[in-house]
Amino acid sequence: MERLFLFDTTLRDGVKAPGTVLTREEKIRIAKQLAHLRVDVIEPGFPAASEEQFAICEQIAREVQGPVIAVLARATNPRDFEIAWKAVQAAGKARLHTFVPVSRQYREHYLKKSFTELCQVAASAVKTARGFTDQVEFSLVDAFRADASEVVELARVALESGATTVNLADTVGCALPSHVETLVSTVLSGVPGIPPGVLSIHCHNDLGLAVANSLAAVRAGVRQIHCTVNGIGERAGNAPLEELAALFSLGSAEPKVQSGLQLDQVYPTSRLVRRLTGIGVQPHKPVVGPNAFLCESVVPQLADATTPPPFEIIQPETLGIRTGMDALHPDTTLEAFGNRLSELGYEFGESETAELFSEFQELALRKENVFDADLELLAGERAASEGLRYRLLYLNVTAGSISVPNATVQLEVDGQIVQDAGFGQGPVDAAFKTILRMVKRFPKLVRYEVNAVTPGTDAQGEISVRLQEDGVFVDGRAVGTDIVLASANALIDGLNKLEHVSAHTGISEFTDEESWLPKL
Repeated sequence: MERLFLFDTTLRDGVKAPGTVLTREEKIRIAKQLAHLRVDVIEPGFPAASEEQFAICEQIAREVQGPVIAVLARATNPRDFEIAWKAVQAAGKARLHTFVPVSRQYREHYLKKSFTELCQVAASAVKTARGFTDQVEFSLVDAFRADASEVVELARVALESGATTVNLADTVGCALPSHVETLVSTVLSGVPGIPPGVLSIHCHNDLGLAVANSLAAVRAGVRQIHCTVNGIGERAGNAPLEELAALFSLGSAEPKVQSGLQLDQVYPTSRLVRRLTGIGVQPHKPVVGPNAFLCESVVPQLADATTPPPFEIIQPETLGIRTGMDALHPDTTLEAFGNRLSELGYEFGESETAELFSEFQELALRKENVFDADLELLAGERAASEGLRYRLLYLNVTAGSISVPNATVQLEVDGQIVQDAGFGQGPVDAAFKTILRMVKRFPKLVRYEVNAVTPGTDAQGEISVRLQEDGVFVDGRAVGTDIVLASANALIDGLNKLEHVSAHTGISEFTDEESWLPKL
């Protein structure tokens, strides 16, 4: 079987999903889990966009072993390549990724250049990248709305200039599988001597065809697929990694290709990204949705049957899905607790595991059963929180059928402790109004959701809020057995993310103005 390479762009393209803000520690955690999953390429970001992105890419290049680390550089900005290389050069396997818009619509909107000028820009960019590394990927943005002859010519120019991978991007998600197969075949036949396995595909999911289009590309000769965990990304998202993993693990997939993924880490990776981004999945989401491996037993039968129907095309355990909801109890030993964390994809030192075990025991006193989801939340809460402007220190609320709902709040703001009280229509409303008045900012609350993480009336509640301020959306998230307290913490999380966004605003991937470059 031929090798299929998976290029994960969760941390670059995926985090463009509206409201998604990840801290440096969260991005490092995801990158390490992706390496544990054994993806072939990790794209952690765009180093020239901000000092923060540069630092994240540089840390991932140093600390994450195994996958190729690829970083983005604009073809129109020669200095981007110097910055990108400084960020990624410590990686065991480093790649520079550059791009130009090939369709007339994108080319005229962003660059206002002729096709001949575009080819010159592409050739120069690839040659500049090759001056730093022998792994250079070149992407043709919006390739499936472009003239096929121009796609072929631009691919030829990139390869002759030294590109080792050429990526065809369905940037607006408009392609159909037949269109994909045709264009890939046209490029392969139109570029003389193109090496096998050089072509890559990047599909968006606007029409729900990202996986189908990726499969069509592979059938036509592509051997690298761009994808994101849970399919996250702007608009309708990208090709979902977990669906591709399941598809190409089945013997029925054509052609006979296989990835190098550690399949039992597919679901832990999905849950980690879902938890850190706050972006949930619908119940019927293929492979990782809550209902993906459930089957209604009371259905019309052709004959009497006492066993479940043979509906599973892949065993959930193969993908790391624990269907038994094995719960831990207060008498669980430290060793068993550590083993369960390892099964969930978390690796901590002895001291950290011991601290987590103490937190687990405290939680076990409040809950009859502690499920895997509870453990993931405990482990996730260990992410470093230095540098946060707002911290909730104390909350007390009073509400009922007679009293007017009121909240007393104590916050730490910029290192100073402040306290206030206020009223509202309910306990959550009272807490929110008091907190916003204390921090002197009033973003619009556009979404408020409560979900139970695990079964039972003692379940931890997961609170998600979406805040809008000056055209910027962020999602705040928190969990806890006390819904009002968790709601307040979710609001604080959202407010800190608004601060984070305002402090680390990046630049456009297409602009050729050097209005900002990181200090090196």
